[in-house]
Amino acid sequence: MTSSMQSHLHITFLSLGSRKPCRSSHGVASAAPRISSRALPKTKTTPKVDSRKDLSSMGHAKFEPSIWGDFFLSYSNPLAASDNQRRMEERAEYLKKEVAKLIVNSRTGSLSEGLHLMYVLERLCLDHLFEQEIAAVLDEISDADVTGCELHTVALWFYLLRKHRRRVSADVFLKFRDETGAFAAEDAKDLLSLYNAAHLRTHGETILDEAISFTKMHLRSLMPNVIEGSLAHDIKCAFEIPLPRRVRIYEAKYFMSTYEKEASVNEMIMELAKLSYNIMQIHHQEELKIITRDRVVECYFWIAGVYFEPYYSRGRIILTKVLAIVSILDDIYDVYGSREECEQFTKCIESWDPKMGIYLPDLLKFAFEKILDTYQNIEDELLLEEKYRMSYLKNFEYRDLKTL
Repeated sequence: MTSSMQSHLHITFLSLGSRKPCRSSHGVASAAPRISSRALPKTKTTPKVDSRKDLSSMGHAKFEPSIWGDFFLSYSNPLAASDNQRRMEERAEYLKKEVAKLIVNSRTGSLSEGLHLMYVLERLCLDHLFEQEIAAVLDEISDADVTGCELHTVALWFYLLRKHRRRVSADVFLKFRDETGAFAAEDAKDLLSLYNAAHLRTHGETILDEAISFTKMHLRSLMPNVIEGSLAHDIKCAFEIPLPRRVRIYEAKYFMSTYEKEASVNEMIMELAKLSYNIMQIHHQEELKIITRDRVVECYFWIAGVYFEPYYSRGRIILTKVLAIVSILDDIYDVYGSREECEQFTKCIESWDPKMGIYLPDLLKFAFEKILDTYQNIEDELLLEEKYRMSYLKNFEYRDLKTL
């Protein structure tokens, strides 16, 4: 173990303190008062192996410092000024009510228009604001007769229902396939819709396997002739990562830029999307003030892609702490610890007993104590009826340790 490792551990674990997110007037967690930057160590965080130690018993690595550092500790979003944020949230609340009416009214309109509305709301990451309204629409259209619909509508219907865990048979695509196995698609838009829908297949759905192969081949051949910028971009992205597997929140800003250029753009939805995006960004930045230090921003970025909605604030903070600990463990086992030290450290984690730490070297003892403290802080934040979840979280840490 080296002195740089001690600095690395002190800095990272300082960011995993016990400060709790407090509730804002809008029911979304916001940041508690931040730690003064003067209270934090000023040492460099790039680990270096002590040349005086036997390199045969320890890994050698030189990690680049994080580009974020403690940027978010002092960063203040201009939009987060009390009056600005209040006005944005008030306007967003009004627009939410108006868009909710659109969703309800879509149940009496055409199927294709209703599906397009659901699709737009999901791509703009607004669906979490209308969970009940969208669920009601999906329940209603799950029994819709799509035998007379074109391929794009059927594919979008299938995609949305499967994505929301509704039972829907892949046999709806049989009518579009001829005896040679070709699908009756009129254009690239039809092909792309079928391609994305088919990636929600389950094991044994041969027609969807064939749909993926067919659409991919024909989309590649059509690419040179696809002039429309957004469609060409969507096809290229679909080849890299199919739509159902992408991280929606990181694509929302691009989709806004394309949706607002569409002839069918709804100005209320567009305005709400921009407001919601900015409000979520403010909340995410406030959360980063609670946990930011060194590599923690990268951990947060990962979790925010999974749970971006404001009401998952506590979950984002907890999981970021867990991932930061996993990152520290990875460094200990890969770089800093000798084999004997790591074996001893593993026994301590398996026991989850603070008394076992007395047998560890000082730096590993420090890491072990901070891991236990962090998990205790997480448990303290849980309600009594939620505390049973800690056994699963501890088991996750142990299972991850076995893979290192």
